[in-house]
Amino acid sequence: MLLLFAVVLIHEMGHATAARYFGWRVNEIILLPFGGVAVVDEHGNRPLKEELVVILAGPFQHIWMMGVGTLFHYMGLWHEMYELFMLHNMMVLLFNLLPIWPLDGGKLLFLLYTSIYPFKAAHRTMIRSSLFFLLLLIILTASAFPLHLNLWMVIIFLCVAHFKEWRHHQYIYLRFLLERYSKKYNGPNQVLSVMPDMKLNDVLATFSRGKQYQIFIQNLNVETNEHVLLEAYFKKNQIGCAVGSLFR
Repeated sequence: MLLLFAVVLIHEMGHATAARYFGWRVNEIILLPFGGVAVVDEHGNRPLKEELVVILAGPFQHIWMMGVGTLFHYMGLWHEMYELFMLHNMMVLLFNLLPIWPLDGGKLLFLLYTSIYPFKAAHRTMIRSSLFFLLLLIILTASAFPLHLNLWMVIIFLCVAHFKEWRHHQYIYLRFLLERYSKKYNGPNQVLSVMPDMKLNDVLATFSRGKQYQIFIQNLNVETNEHVLLEAYFKKNQIGCAVGSLFR
């Protein structure tokens, strides 16, 4: 058990160290009987390359641990619990790469979707895709490992995580927008052309991570930046208004 906790701790320390390197706010590292999680206070506005490094930093720890363990084994320096050490590393590595939220594979899936779709749609699509793979895992476990208690504990944890993630979907989206509004955000500019009768909430739902938007209001020939829309959304509470009405 101590060996498994040590492997999981080093895995999570990999995530936390990479996050701290990029200046992320790391709140805590939680160790569970069947895994762990590094909790960071970031909400989808960091560069894609940064998040990719932070996600992969966890699985990478198993590569060097297995390499060092194998070297010590062939040098005759380690025999006791060597096979168990390698088994724990391989199991944690492969299981974490499953495309299921909140495993590392699920986070990679979310990162892929956010590079293709607007943030709100990407989060919704990720949950649905992840749920599909979770159902496959449940079917496989029920048919091949029906009495594997530890695996069923993990599945219950994943089910609860999916329920909470779906329930908090709107809240997660609002945190994404709020961070763009409250902090200076630098990214490549993109012009977003919208009709004046388009709802403010619908315009914001088209925002993607990694981009900074200039908003062009058709017919009115008005160009503004995303901060003006975000201020109307959060400070003036004009959520359902037509975006053109902000400039008339």
